[in-house]
Amino acid sequence: MSEKQASGLSDQRWMIALTASIFFLGVGVRLYGVGDIAVWSDEAFSLILSSNSPSRIIFHTTQDVHPPLYYLILHYWMNMFGNGLFATRALSVLTGSVSVLLGMWLLLLISTRRAAVLGGVLLALLPIAVRYSQEVRMYALLGLLMLGATIALVYWLKRPRSNRALAVYVLLAAAGLYTHYFAAVSLLSHWVYLLVLMYRKDVPHKYLTAKSWWLANLAIALAFVPWIPNLLHQLAFSGFYWIKQPDIHTVVSTMWMFVGYTDGLAFPSWIFYSLPCLLFICALVVVMHDSSRHKYSSMIVLYVWFPLFFIIVVSFVRPLFVVRYFMFAALGLPIVLALALNLYWQRHKLCCQMFLVVIVCVESVGIYNVARVGHVVYKEVNSIDVMSEYLNKQANVDDAVLVTHGFLYFPFVYYNTSGITPKFYAPPNADGTLSRPDGTLIWTLVQDNAEQIFMGDLDSLQSRSGRIWLLGEYKGGTQVAAFPRAWRLMNTFIVGDTQLQLFETEDRLSPDSASLP
Repeated sequence: MSEKQASGLSDQRWMIALTASIFFLGVGVRLYGVGDIAVWSDEAFSLILSSNSPSRIIFHTTQDVHPPLYYLILHYWMNMFGNGLFATRALSVLTGSVSVLLGMWLLLLISTRRAAVLGGVLLALLPIAVRYSQEVRMYALLGLLMLGATIALVYWLKRPRSNRALAVYVLLAAAGLYTHYFAAVSLLSHWVYLLVLMYRKDVPHKYLTAKSWWLANLAIALAFVPWIPNLLHQLAFSGFYWIKQPDIHTVVSTMWMFVGYTDGLAFPSWIFYSLPCLLFICALVVVMHDSSRHKYSSMIVLYVWFPLFFIIVVSFVRPLFVVRYFMFAALGLPIVLALALNLYWQRHKLCCQMFLVVIVCVESVGIYNVARVGHVVYKEVNSIDVMSEYLNKQANVDDAVLVTHGFLYFPFVYYNTSGITPKFYAPPNADGTLSRPDGTLIWTLVQDNAEQIFMGDLDSLQSRSGRIWLLGEYKGGTQVAAFPRAWRLMNTFIVGDTQLQLFETEDRLSPDSASLP
């Protein structure tokens, strides 16, 4: 073996060792505390839905706002590993960790080994990626599929006469569309990139007009056609009422969520706006200094920024801007930053190292925020696991359980081992109309038993034991409703902003029932 070959082999082994180390770093931060945080409503929906048969999963998904692929994968995953919280979140940990490797693979294709290592470290520690690699939802899977599709696109750009890469692209793109509809925005960024290449004189092959490209996208469309009637059905009943109209603060806060898992609103204005400006400047720098023929930096920059701006425009008609929906785009940020650092590493090594340290510090604080805040989405203090454990120990099967807050119902169903079927309190509106859910969105799972589940007034609630548990939000002693005179409050258990109350009805009271056992 020559000295040059030996050196090359040594470098290759060193790169493999670095890649493995970065991968396990990503796995480690994603596994830390992954089973400690209680499920929230969307996760509980995923868990309960995926416990159904594949046909029932598809049916219930048509009543929701997302496509079914993730739930089907989770169904088979649960069949193998069980429905425990650690086991089910491990699916997202796996897909999120593999995304780190895909990011490094992409950088190796379009840049250098140094860039791949830098990007791998930043991807492994990216707070938004860590957060949604710990949740029983589809966002980590979507990121994996879209990065994979981008890699397949690069391979096709390098060898446009080979259809193998396009075949992989078709499979990953179709899977992405069946995972989350925002995959379409990611794929649209690829079209915009090819449009940019179309007008470059130094790129002789016109990829955008290539027959193979159009056939590939026709195959993607045909693969998705069977689901389109269900998509139209979903659009008909979902008003996306929970999504607010985005403004400049929303977009800036999104950048902070990506790299620091905070909305940044507590910072002074100059700090608040400096982060997105810095990220955007890095994007411009890598585009302007990209000497590659295919301008791969433009592709990555579009992958990050195009979905954000596109959805902002769409949101003027129908608000769709939800930070977690852009997790796939956030995965491109470390890649852009790695490209920027790699550009100046040789000439300004010390400055680049300092900049890298700053980014890693911001991301580390973000990971701390992920662990500190937990799975808080709507500012709730999620203590449903503690409440459920308490109720499971104290309740008997003849008691009644009434949940008074929508975010708590399905999480309690997931943790409930008491043998009691919980009911949900849905009192009439002020005008007398029914307020109970209409059987769409997450409530599709209980629609078959709606008459038994939904309670419009407290007086009609009874139990064989004469004991009634109320589980709801704690508002400093404020009651959700006036309790019937026949009810006597026996005990109250409060954790965070969640409250569990035990009542006994008047006709079942006894002298020795003044406290819980």
